[in-house]
Amino acid sequence: MIHREVAEEVVKSIPSKFNAAKMVFAGFNALTKAEEVLMSRFVEEGAQLFWDTDAYYYSNPHQEAGQFFRQYKKHSILSRTFSEPPSNFLTNGKKIDLTGVPQRIGQAKHVGQLLTELKTNTAPEKTVIVLPDESMLLPLLHSIPPELKEVNVTMGFPLKNTPLYTLLDLMIELQLYVRGNAFSHRQVMPILSHSYITALGGEIASSLRKEIVEQNRIFISGSRFEEEKNILSTVFKSTDPAEATDYLLSVVLLLGSSFSSNQNLDREFAFHFHRHLSRLQEVLQESDKPADWRGFQKLFRQVVQSQKIPFSGEPLKGLQIMGVLETRNLDFENVFILSLNEGMLPPSARQGSYIPHSIRKAYSLPSYEHQDSIYSYLFYRLLQRAQHVHLYYNTEPDIIGNGEMSRLVQQLVYESGLKIDHRVLHTGVKLASNQPIRIVKDKATLQLLNRYVLNGDSLNKKDLSPSALNDYVDCRLRFYLKHLSGLREADEVEEDLDARIFGNLFHHVVHKFYEQLGKINDGIISEKDLEQGTDQIDKLIDEAFIDLYTLNPDEKVGYTGQRIVVRTIIKEFMSKIIERDKAYTPFTIVALEEKYKTSMRVGEMEISLSGKIDRVDEKAGRFRIIDYKTGGDELKVESISTLFNRETKRNKAAFQTMLYGYLFKCQEGNSKLNIIPGLMNRKNLFDDNFKFGHTMGKGKNNETLAESETHYEEFESQLQDLLNDLFNEEEVFDQTVNTNACLYCAYKTICRR
Repeated sequence: MIHREVAEEVVKSIPSKFNAAKMVFAGFNALTKAEEVLMSRFVEEGAQLFWDTDAYYYSNPHQEAGQFFRQYKKHSILSRTFSEPPSNFLTNGKKIDLTGVPQRIGQAKHVGQLLTELKTNTAPEKTVIVLPDESMLLPLLHSIPPELKEVNVTMGFPLKNTPLYTLLDLMIELQLYVRGNAFSHRQVMPILSHSYITALGGEIASSLRKEIVEQNRIFISGSRFEEEKNILSTVFKSTDPAEATDYLLSVVLLLGSSFSSNQNLDREFAFHFHRHLSRLQEVLQESDKPADWRGFQKLFRQVVQSQKIPFSGEPLKGLQIMGVLETRNLDFENVFILSLNEGMLPPSARQGSYIPHSIRKAYSLPSYEHQDSIYSYLFYRLLQRAQHVHLYYNTEPDIIGNGEMSRLVQQLVYESGLKIDHRVLHTGVKLASNQPIRIVKDKATLQLLNRYVLNGDSLNKKDLSPSALNDYVDCRLRFYLKHLSGLREADEVEEDLDARIFGNLFHHVVHKFYEQLGKINDGIISEKDLEQGTDQIDKLIDEAFIDLYTLNPDEKVGYTGQRIVVRTIIKEFMSKIIERDKAYTPFTIVALEEKYKTSMRVGEMEISLSGKIDRVDEKAGRFRIIDYKTGGDELKVESISTLFNRETKRNKAAFQTMLYGYLFKCQEGNSKLNIIPGLMNRKNLFDDNFKFGHTMGKGKNNETLAESETHYEEFESQLQDLLNDLFNEEEVFDQTVNTNACLYCAYKTICRR
């Protein structure tokens, strides 16, 4: 309305004999109604009006780029300003390269390569890079060759695409999920990984990330960050929503003062966020509505997502980087236009109005066709006098399936008749058959194996554990990747109580339970001791959660959701173990979570073996080797040889407990000890016919492994053969032939199985 009022007042105030001969209007295209009225009035008084157009789209009624010129050609007054349009678009011998590139970043990288070639032949100021997608600015700037010292950015860059916005938004999320003075790892980890925080926090941020993962800390106390006298103590503090803007501003100011003189972009980001946050603070101070973090988050995002940083620089010097609208009335010899996909240029229709399209058309209001015509004109006008044009589009479809080039490019290819060099860049993909992977035992590999030799690599000394040997029997390649090359899955903070965490909690409780009972009567456990000890189980479960999740020991452990289920299951497990042990009393605790070691000779080498046994107890000269399992591992073993057979399904739990028994025999120095290896797990503890120990044989013809000393003699012989194979230089680390062992293997993507 104000435009209309101004136009009407100006027209009324122009005297009848006003001389407008010295007034010039140049480079206009889509005029608003107010502009049309004003220009028409001045043209009547002698003003000159110059249109920048071309016969290619002006004379063709099907070309939307010339829509407004054809409309004004019929105007009663503006029509007199038109002359015969030039034919630059089709006649100036331009060279057009159309390149399809996978992904957005690939476009920026390819432009960077071409700029390296161009800089020796062309002045940088004669080259423009146009970005219909403003978020491409930072990837492009990082791709420009360092030899191009002067770059002028003239465009609006969205604040929401800046790294500072990411950090501030994470800080708001941090406050949304704070518990007292403890912060959730879901927000803490991304903040500690943010480029600004790693730059200012240094090694402290890195060590904190490692500490959180290793200790599986779901919530991290704010006091842990208060110890650090840097940006971390400013970011990680529980803040009242009424102080939200002060909280964010303190970080913006701290970052702004830390940026060096060559971090111009980052300083610009900090300046604009400081300005917008200060304005937001003024608005909130005038509001009577009580503050809350969720409402502040919505307001912050709404303000930021509508704002752009108006970059501007020296237009006559250096390489020019612009948005589409900033190219109006400018000509360049070399033109690069990126992101020429449908929906980017012309941009997707966003009217932002409640007026439907039909009403807009009926009353000559701007519609999406109006917008499309404007962007179509800007595209063709930029190309009409250019000498070398480089057009890029993304060949990869987005989340809704759009991966086609812009309709403007399609028009250029199929309607212009110009010679266009069209190519699609891609990484050559050669489908190869799955070749077997074989790691030979060369000098480097043998050096890695040397860590298991008793007098070998002292710096990386290790013992062969039951789990490592189980891996070797299952798959030699898995053993190499996991235990020699150190290739492991990345550790993460586990919020869900998966099988591994449940196992750790259960082992903690059962270990502490028998450790306390063992101190009462020199390790002798009676039925009375077990009955009295049951009162401590709830306390031990609390301690297990506190230890595993690094909770505050002075606060009561909160049991909700999965924790309630896990606590109930652990109590049931403990109840059954105590019930079975009552029936076995009295017995003596020999060892709890104790490591047993021995060595075995292979050629000239002594190979170190060790294993930590959950529990060893003794009664009447019979030693039970107990391994607690929370799964449903089998107790039956067909034969000793099947424990070492990698080609069939094998009982890995039995192999482990047998090896524990062998280690115990060796360390005790008595091969005649009566040892019963076995499991206490879900499958047998809740069986009414519970009997401890592994059994060997098929069907009903089986015996307990302790009933024959020859079992351990055979086990030792098979173990010797296994170690001979492992340290045999002629053998290789290859893939298993039993693909069932690959089903849940972490390395199966490497093997492509």
